[in-house]
Order: sequence, then structure tokens, then C-alpha cells
Amino acid sequence: ETQKIIEEYFADSEYKLIDAVLRGERGTRVLEIYVDNKDGINIDDLTRINKELNVIVDNKLILDDISKLVVSSPGAERPIKFFWQINKHLGRILEIELNDGEKLEGKLTAVSDPEDPFISIEIMHRLKGKKVTTELKDIKFKDIKELKIKISFSKK
Repeated sequence: ETQKIIEEYFADSEYKLIDAVLRGERGTRVLEIYVDNKDGINIDDLTRINKELNVIVDNKLILDDISKLVVSSPGAERPIKFFWQINKHLGRILEIELNDGEKLEGKLTAVSDPEDPFISIEIMHRLKGKKVTTELKDIKFKDIKELKIKISFSKK
């Protein structure tokens, strides 16, 4: 019932439901809802969606034994689920696991159109000494098992 109400809310919205995670024990369950849109999402958007969803859910049902509803954007640690989420990450380093088990890491250089979804990455290969070569690789989105943005704390 809660899932249906949430899906209906996002059906007419510019924001898309990425994931819903239920955590906790009976009586203290927290429903975490992850939302995004193609241009990104800010704290004001999240606050508004959180308020609106809480009002809708409170009015329509007794939260299926859920004590709290939290709306958040999918952080960089969460895998990218949909092709339309990728475009805003151009220039960032991706960690990719392919369906065949191969793991790749490279800078996102291009995103194709949604008709034939693939991404292009630049993979750096370190050779002896300080020499570095780069390889451009196109990867079909359907061949990707998991795709994450690599979090880097180095200063540039």
C-alpha cells in the first residue's frame, strides 16, 4: 500500500524514484526513499518532497508499521540504476563491473543517446616509470552489472 502511494506520487513528478529501503524492527521501521532527476536534486527539493510525501502517507494509511519516512538523493556510494542518471557525471571517475565479472575504472567522457545506451570512458594504464597511456572504451549500458562514481578525496 505504501509503495503504491509513493509510486503514484512520483508518476506525475519531474523526480524519479530510484530506490526504497525499509530498515529497522517492527514498530521502529524507517522507510528511506531515494529520488533523483536528470538535472540533479538539491536540499530544497528533498525537503519539499519529504513534507509532501509525509502528508500524503499520513493521510492515506497508518504507514504499514513504518515510524519514519526519509527522502534523500542517492549519494555517490549508491550504484547508478538508470541510464538517465549518468549524464550529470561527465568528467568523473567511474567504477564499473560488467555482467561478465570484468572490473573497469575510467573517466566518463561521453554518454550516448537513450536509443542506443552506452557510455565512453577513458582508462589510464601506468607503464614503467612515469609513462601513462590512455585507452578509450565504449560500454553498452546493458552490459553493466554495477556502476558507481568513484569518490576521490585528493585535491587537484
